[in-house]
Amino acid sequence: MKKSVAIIGKGPSVKYSTKEFVDSFDEIAICNFPPMEKYQHFISNRATYHFLNAGDPYPYSKEFINNLGLKRIFNTSRDIVPPNKCFLPDHQVIYFEDYGAYVKQFYEKQYGFWPSTGVMAFHYFLNSPDHDTISLIGFDFFQTGEDVYYFSKEETKSSLHYLWKNGTYTEDGKMKKTSAHGGDVAKKTVLSLIQQSDKNITFKGK
Repeated sequence: MKKSVAIIGKGPSVKYSTKEFVDSFDEIAICNFPPMEKYQHFISNRATYHFLNAGDPYPYSKEFINNLGLKRIFNTSRDIVPPNKCFLPDHQVIYFEDYGAYVKQFYEKQYGFWPSTGVMAFHYFLNSPDHDTISLIGFDFFQTGEDVYYFSKEETKSSLHYLWKNGTYTEDGKMKKTSAHGGDVAKKTVLSLIQQSDKNITFKGK
């Protein structure tokens, strides 16, 4: 029997979601390390899949990782990163150390943009023979002039603060520059892939 999955992005439209809606799916995928504990009423408190930049020096705490219920972890960095205890739970999971190296190159060549972690997660489930139902939650595609995250700068990981310093984001958290992740091109590509797919895909974003 095929499964359903909710993919949680980091866009402000996460707040259109509810824990009850997310928990109605068989599985949940999260992207990088968004704050979850204050936002469980939007995105739940569990995750089956974790798509992350394995080179990030600020992962979740070990206790938090252990309680998510993870089964598979995908490194979305362009670099191949061996497994590291800092982002792995204590229980056994399947880890894909070279996932990002492949998918980033594919999207850049095929569609002309550098995919975000959310788009890379979508790519996985779009091509998964085990899933027939997908919901994209908080996919806002880094639109210029719009809020970037559902959480504040103070809640953002230190490894991302350079985006405020270099002028990519305004001080109040809006997208100032065209995103390296494609912006309108990425949105158009994802919506086109949804239309072409025979899977049941819902899109809760802007």
